[in-house]
Amino acid sequence: MQSKHAKKNGWKPILINTNTLWSPDELLRRLDKSGRQITSFSAEAGVDHVGHGSLNINIKTAAHTISDILRGQKKPLLLILDEAQTLGLPDVVPSEMKGVTASVLKEIHNGDLGRSIMLLAGGLGTTESGFRTFGILPFMRKCKAPFGCLSHESTCAVIRDFLIHEGGVSKPPIEWIETIAERTNGWPQHIISYADPAVKYLASKQTPTDEGPNMVLQQGRAEQIEYYKVCAMDIDKKKRQILAKIFADVSAGETMELDDIMSALQEEYFQEAAQDLIEIALDRGIINEREEGDYGIPIPSFHT
Repeated sequence: MQSKHAKKNGWKPILINTNTLWSPDELLRRLDKSGRQITSFSAEAGVDHVGHGSLNINIKTAAHTISDILRGQKKPLLLILDEAQTLGLPDVVPSEMKGVTASVLKEIHNGDLGRSIMLLAGGLGTTESGFRTFGILPFMRKCKAPFGCLSHESTCAVIRDFLIHEGGVSKPPIEWIETIAERTNGWPQHIISYADPAVKYLASKQTPTDEGPNMVLQQGRAEQIEYYKVCAMDIDKKKRQILAKIFADVSAGETMELDDIMSALQEEYFQEAAQDLIEIALDRGIINEREEGDYGIPIPSFHT
């Protein structure tokens, strides 16, 4: 939807991966929508001197190369980065490319590229903390659009689209859609966790079989648990147990007042440390704010 709006208003939308932020070759490939293989670029000459042959990047650093490529575009650019939370994960950005990535993100963030370039970053849990590791301060609230759980109807529609467009199934089995929808709690990350193995299974088998749903549910559950592990990464065991204990007697979907949470935490920690743990839990998506002063665990399966 964002791509359609961007095109309508004269922008060029580009889907990027994290490595696009430090790889000039990958950025050129994604910018070249016609499908031609761009294999030569001279930063001194500018992006107009793109030709064919071998890859020659005649500049001192990859950061300068990417900056020059972005400056050389004729249309305003909308860079769309999905799964942006992975920027903050260990080993996703090579150590030798962290400086490059930080430089590119700062230039986009500060509007230093001499033209209209916007980065639309979609991610869950650790997205903001990931950007902070590269020197990008927390986003202003008006620049954030938080998305919660989808309705059951919307969840089924998204899963159906996945199976049709990615799995190549003209008429997806309704029971598959309903079964997957029940496991996701309407949470976008979990829809992907279950839909991806469903797509791969259907694409390989061509025809749904009886053992298919069980296999998809097992793989999806494994991906779901992995997502929760990422959310809790770097929070030590004792702190995780304390958070779990606080919410153990709260029914799934219900909330607690912040004062009650802080009171429970301060039995173990000083106020400042307790506040820090709350901030980490909010940043990682372990808890979220429902109404002013009320906090809860956002996903029923995560609560369990």
